[in-house]
Amino acid sequence: MMNEESSPAPCVAQLVVHRVGNPVRGEPLQLSGRAAVVDAEVSQLILDGYLKGIVSDKKKHQFIHPTDLNLNELYHYKQQFFRGELEFVALSQAIAQHLHARSQHPNISAGDLLVILFEGLQEGEGTQRAIGVFKSEIRDDFLTVVESGEVIDLRHATGINPRLIDKGALLLESGPLVYAVDRLAQNAKFWLDDFLQVLRLPDPASTTKLVADVLEQVSEQIADAKQQSQFKEEVLTRCRADEDFLPWEVTEVAEKFVPREQVNQVLDEAAASHGFALESLEKTTRVPAKNVAKRLERSWSKIGIGHGVSILQPSDLNLEDVNIENGAEEIVMTLYFSKKT
Repeated sequence: MMNEESSPAPCVAQLVVHRVGNPVRGEPLQLSGRAAVVDAEVSQLILDGYLKGIVSDKKKHQFIHPTDLNLNELYHYKQQFFRGELEFVALSQAIAQHLHARSQHPNISAGDLLVILFEGLQEGEGTQRAIGVFKSEIRDDFLTVVESGEVIDLRHATGINPRLIDKGALLLESGPLVYAVDRLAQNAKFWLDDFLQVLRLPDPASTTKLVADVLEQVSEQIADAKQQSQFKEEVLTRCRADEDFLPWEVTEVAEKFVPREQVNQVLDEAAASHGFALESLEKTTRVPAKNVAKRLERSWSKIGIGHGVSILQPSDLNLEDVNIENGAEEIVMTLYFSKKT
């Protein structure tokens, strides 16, 4: 590793600000013709807010395109810039124009678009550059103190809070990796899907949740209470026996109880809902088995036994059988448990 003292510190090399409206509402695109002046205080706020706030394993994504990655606009623009084929202001304008063209949903708010060139970002034993793209849709209210002689007054001001990222992306100089976040994604998921065209890269925490979700959904599709209990016990036994496993390996247990096509459909839908490419799950880091077991133990302590009745199963017992007798005026349920060895 490089000596940190000899490594150049990250810095804001250039910054351009544009105003991007919603064309559906007739709001214009206001392009700046030059880079903004950035002093040391503004630079430090950007580094402490935007840069630190975007770099996280949970925010790792990858540029995609259905036919050719070079046809992904943002990926193409950043490649052109880092090859020296596009100067920075022109790059920022192309990004703003692309964003304006993709802002076709009525829920998309107008906002200030900051396009930032970062230099000196640590990469292994060297450094690399990156392009930050941040859209601020919400302006915060501030109080400023104004001194005039012996009088100190308060004034109202509005501005951008760089520690609260509405929509952001960090396009690294090398490769298709991009850090991305959309805090307001519930309004319109255009930032990740339409503007950036990225898919999330799985990490151990998010993949653990995905695997647990898949297993829970498969369990709910097993109608027979005894078979459902056996499925849960087999899954938990596998989790306790293995230190970790690949996400797709959960189908090995699930296919004993439900058809393979059904399992694959659940896995496909779960991957899509988590924003993952299914093929990326096959190459992802292995999932910690004990973490999956912890999630499932909490949710699987409740067992449905029919007729809208559920029970909390003791952790030291296995449900062996359920006998239901439907009478004229009552339903009698007899549950048979065995002790776990």
